[in-house]
Amino acid sequence: MNLSPSVLSSPATLQHLPEDMTGLLVEITENEAIEHEQLFTAALDVLRARGARIAVDDVGEGYAGLQQVMRIRPDVLKVDKSLVTGVHLHPDRAALLEAIVHLAARTGAAVCAEGIECAEELAVLADLDFAYGQGYFIGRPSPGFDEPSPGIRPVCEAAMAQAVEVSDSGVPSQLVNALLQVASARGLADLARILSGVAPAIGADAVELSYLDAEGTYVEAVVDSDALFKGVRYRLDGLPLTRRVLAEDVATQVVLGTPDADPSESAWMVEDGIGSLLMLPVRSRGAVVGLFESHRRAATPWRRSQIRAARTLSAVAGPVLENLLRAEAPRQPPSRSPHGEP
Repeated sequence: MNLSPSVLSSPATLQHLPEDMTGLLVEITENEAIEHEQLFTAALDVLRARGARIAVDDVGEGYAGLQQVMRIRPDVLKVDKSLVTGVHLHPDRAALLEAIVHLAARTGAAVCAEGIECAEELAVLADLDFAYGQGYFIGRPSPGFDEPSPGIRPVCEAAMAQAVEVSDSGVPSQLVNALLQVASARGLADLARILSGVAPAIGADAVELSYLDAEGTYVEAVVDSDALFKGVRYRLDGLPLTRRVLAEDVATQVVLGTPDADPSESAWMVEDGIGSLLMLPVRSRGAVVGLFESHRRAATPWRRSQIRAARTLSAVAGPVLENLLRAEAPRQPPSRSPHGEP
């Protein structure tokens, strides 16, 4: 739903909108000045109270620029086509888009690029951490979510592969400290305690490390307990996406509410209050030995920098986990179906 600031500031507008606006995204056009800021801000508060999400449309072309955007506190920033077209040919334009992505990350907003019309533009935008995009290269407008156009999936998968395989040259000190702690773990319980404190280093609310049994039938979380492996085992036969991550040695993410969210993973995520999940295989001496999961409550995609940081942590945790497993003989906990259900 698109509304200008002047229309939204009118009391009559709110009277005609439904009381329950859950699932609706209200796009505020940026090419008009906010004349009645108090009325406009109050209207935004009403929309949010009714369950609506707020987006700012045409970012980069509008009247007041980012200053006005920050006053709106949007959930989504939709970058105007004028900044997207030919971005692969204009480094200065790419730098501006990167700044918008960083600004959005600080405020918790997602970023959507408008007018993507070729694979080269999409590749640059994926590398800049744009979570969403629209345009003729992705697909024509339609009433619902259709399959993406041929050619878009390979571009996005290549960008994801690069994100999880290539690490930045500059590693934040918070991540360095986390890596040193993981490498110095003296036992499995100690490793679990360390991991419980490293979540902020990768933009997560919580992380979990699990080991994989020799037959590849279940994973079990390493827990912070004096009683070794006191938790439950999660069978992989009911978690096809987790099984694929481990069997094919690939990374993946699940974001609740997106059309491609895996149903089996989404079910337990809803129950546990998790909005976004990042899963990475844990390797040691060339073999997959476990699973590294990052959780957060917000249903927002993981940024490339966060994926790289999680990949780095999982790489260090792999040999540590294998050595500690060899040193400590695990007890036999109860076997459960996916994520703790009897």
